[in-house]
Amino acid sequence: MAGTTIAMPHAPAAPRTPARTGAALVAVGAAFPDTDVPTAAIAEPLGLEPDWIVRRTGVESRRRIAHGGSLCALAEAAGRRALAAAGTEARDVDLLLLATMTPDAITPHGAATIASGLGAWRAGTMDLNAACTGFLAALSLAVGQVESGRAQTALVIGADAMSRVLDYGDRVTAGIFGDGAGAVVVKALPGADSRVGPFVLESDGAAGDAIVTPWPAGPVRMEGQRTFRRAVDALVDVAERATAMAGIGVADLDLAVLHQANARITAAVGERLGLPDERVVDCIARIGNTTSASLPTALAHAAADGRLRPGARVLLGAFGAGLAWGGTVVEWGPVTPPDARADR
Repeated sequence: MAGTTIAMPHAPAAPRTPARTGAALVAVGAAFPDTDVPTAAIAEPLGLEPDWIVRRTGVESRRRIAHGGSLCALAEAAGRRALAAAGTEARDVDLLLLATMTPDAITPHGAATIASGLGAWRAGTMDLNAACTGFLAALSLAVGQVESGRAQTALVIGADAMSRVLDYGDRVTAGIFGDGAGAVVVKALPGADSRVGPFVLESDGAAGDAIVTPWPAGPVRMEGQRTFRRAVDALVDVAERATAMAGIGVADLDLAVLHQANARITAAVGERLGLPDERVVDCIARIGNTTSASLPTALAHAAADGRLRPGARVLLGAFGAGLAWGGTVVEWGPVTPPDARADR
């Protein structure tokens, strides 16, 4: 009709393709308490020879936090070393995650305390507990946040003071565990593929009674043989699946960094995977099983001895209470952390 204007519908906007963002682990740091406890000091009250514990666990000594000591302070030291190694300021951290099963308090949560101590004022913070698999679980969350563009820099810390929940009259657990903290810096790689492969994360709560730490503070109880068998089978399976998902074979790995639960478990997994000893990190002798701190402190150990080089294809694998386990493959870098040193 004359004088009538017909509004034409707007053409639909072209769908927006989100920019690709990868994630990379660029630096690592570790920290341990000053007090060193030799296996002889643990074996004597149990009526055991020190060599008996060493043969079964591989642990010759371990660090122990002072009575009333702060786990957050230890974790902060590890985080500070990782940030320094990455050349990153704390104020640039968007996300700080703490994996632990032995926090200083229920509230305030440890990650917030650590962020404040570091000066990471912009960081969102969260604690999580998946026992020995806790660091790996936290890393998967951090990587996802970075890849989605919701964070640019994440600090992931694993820290535990297992001496708080031990019964030193229990020969199964008294000689295994130690205290420590480790941290990694995860950075965004705009327009690049991620250097962290897909994650395998699984659990079997029906078998959770194999490793139990009652509320509120232990002591931890573990069925040694049952745990040993499940751990070896799970870690071998994780290694094979995680490498396949990353598009490589086990033989292509430059380094296998496994949860330092027991030297015999580490050796058995390496043997079944056909990996030579020099490609399997074993640092339990001087630090023990540090639970949530185990993977990052093992990474720091490998960095200190020169095996964690830029571009190295590294398997991370963990197994622990829950039961929970998992793994992923990381292409390390882009920089070799110059100051990431594990106390040995």
